Amino acid sequence: MHWCHRIFPIQATCTLNEKELQAVVSKLVFQFVNDKRNKLAQPLKFAVGFNRRGIEESQMKTPKDASKNSDMSVLLDRNKCFGAVVAAVKGIVSDSVVDLKSPELSILVELLPLSGVPNGSLLVGVSVLPQNLVSTKPRLCIKPLVCDKNGKKAS
Repeated sequence: MHWCHRIFPIQATCTLNEKELQAVVSKLVFQFVNDKRNKLAQPLKFAVGFNRRGIEESQMKTPKDASKNSDMSVLLDRNKCFGAVVAAVKGIVSDSVVDLKSPELSILVELLPLSGVPNGSLLVGVSVLPQNLVSTKPRLCIKPLVCDKNGKKAS
């Protein structure tokens, strides 16, 4: 019996706005590339993953405070979020390219559906992970903790 199939590592959290997200990604990428244990090629190949965990753009659209939430609503769009992350990475490593098939590092942004946060505030967990911890097929995700060599068996 499996109790835990995957653990999503969160290295930092921030609210879902462009400035904070870019600051957090920049800090984590800087730490990753300066870690002597990581052997990186030139240009640096990276991938970006974004998961909303069931929170859709329509849930963020509230007529009140529309101007306050506009940045968050924009970043809920996958492409806008990717653009913010890519800009942060290129700000740290100018010689870097997006490679979804064999990235050396992956930046994962996970929207955290938390209760008790002020209405309209969205928090994200951010991770910068080496290629040995992620799988790129069928989509970018954390590798399982253990491989099920027997496949699923019917009981």
